[in-house]
Amino acid sequence: MSTSSPVKAVSGETYTDQDFSCGNFAHAELRDCTFQNCEFAGANFRASDLSGSIFTQCQFNDPESDQPADFSQATLREVRFDRCNLTVVDLIGVSAYAASFSNCQMQGTDLSKSDFRLPIGQSELADVTIEDCNLSFANISNNYLVSCTLTGNRMTECSLDYTDLTNADLQGCDLHNISAVSVTLRGADLRGATIHGLDPRDVDLTDVKISPDQVGALLNTLGIIVADDDA
Repeated sequence: MSTSSPVKAVSGETYTDQDFSCGNFAHAELRDCTFQNCEFAGANFRASDLSGSIFTQCQFNDPESDQPADFSQATLREVRFDRCNLTVVDLIGVSAYAASFSNCQMQGTDLSKSDFRLPIGQSELADVTIEDCNLSFANISNNYLVSCTLTGNRMTECSLDYTDLTNADLQGCDLHNISAVSVTLRGADLRGATIHGLDPRDVDLTDVKISPDQVGALLNTLGIIVADDDA
């Protein structure tokens, strides 16, 4: 990763087909920028402020050199990632209320210990949208995602340990073999999701929504066989 001086902050600018690989954006202010088809492999965004920025079809990791970008502790409020490659990118501890990720490659991405909340009086409102993304082997542990939207994602082998997903929308997600230590799924919408391996003895599934064709998979986890009356 580059050790050069931080890139001068230029908020509100639009960049297309630019190569920012290994650029140093640490602590920079880049609010309301638009990046289209740009390269950011190995870029350092640690503690930067990217609020309101839009990234479309951008690459944050070079598969040949395996140099992922680093967004640790960055401010990503209302940031949009659309059709981006965020494979194994470090997003630990970001502040990202109302951020959205759509149709992104996020295998092995680390979103642990992030903050998607907006304090309102004595309560907290969480907001993040992750839809139609590949989150296989990603780390989304230690997060507060109450009532958030995470639909249509491939989450095979994803870690959701110690994450609160109360009333979250997980419709159509592949939750095969997730790690769910102390996860909360009360009231979550799991219709159309792959729920093999979700054990009600280990995970609180009170008031979750599932489709009739998912009942068998849930009961099989408990060792219950659903048989015809004449079986």
